[in-house]
Amino acid sequence: MNSVPNLIRPGEFGKTVLADTRRVEFDFKNEELLSLGRRPDFLFIGDSITHFWELNAYFGGSGRLLVNRGIGGDTSEYVRRRFDADALQLKPGTVILMIGTNDIAAIDGDPWWRVEGTPEGVVETLCISNIKAIVSMCEAAGQKLVVCSILPSDIVPPHKNSERKALTGRINTQLQELCRTCGLVYVDYHARMKGPDGETLIPEFSPDGIHPNAKGYAVMARVLKEALGGEL
Repeated sequence: MNSVPNLIRPGEFGKTVLADTRRVEFDFKNEELLSLGRRPDFLFIGDSITHFWELNAYFGGSGRLLVNRGIGGDTSEYVRRRFDADALQLKPGTVILMIGTNDIAAIDGDPWWRVEGTPEGVVETLCISNIKAIVSMCEAAGQKLVVCSILPSDIVPPHKNSERKALTGRINTQLQELCRTCGLVYVDYHARMKGPDGETLIPEFSPDGIHPNAKGYAVMARVLKEALGGEL
């Protein structure tokens, strides 16, 4: 087994952030992959929607090495900050990026702690800025990247459901344009999981209006396979 003297370990980010909840686990796993010289064929990175996806159940028959680096509650800022460690240093064949759901959640604020919601425009700008930074990191490293849409949602008060849906659409439009400009594959889960109003997550795809169930993930798997033209 080869040693890995230059293993990237970002450490903790100095405040209570959900990105830290799997840091030790990922440091161990990243070291194992590098020590064994195993390069993932596909590396999925994002928030809980990625974290909860049992990838091998949907794609495992391919014989390819699939690595999941999703963290429940993560945001685009911290995916960007851990991207060197959890994606680039592993040199995967393809990175599948889906992030932004929790960025949008910032518009709700936190009434328990009396934290006001972040204005929609600020959330939109920060999310796109972080994803653009990730795109630039991949371009500099020669890393193949696939960008996925944010899923539609259907949540209950006190969350700002209508504002959330509208913001999801705006961010997805910008992501699609970014992919067009940069020559990246854009995976449009949103288009295949929205209801008749064009904004709401179809109820049979989720138990809580945010996270996919088995049916929802099955749709996502089909959409991703189609977008990648049989690569996965």
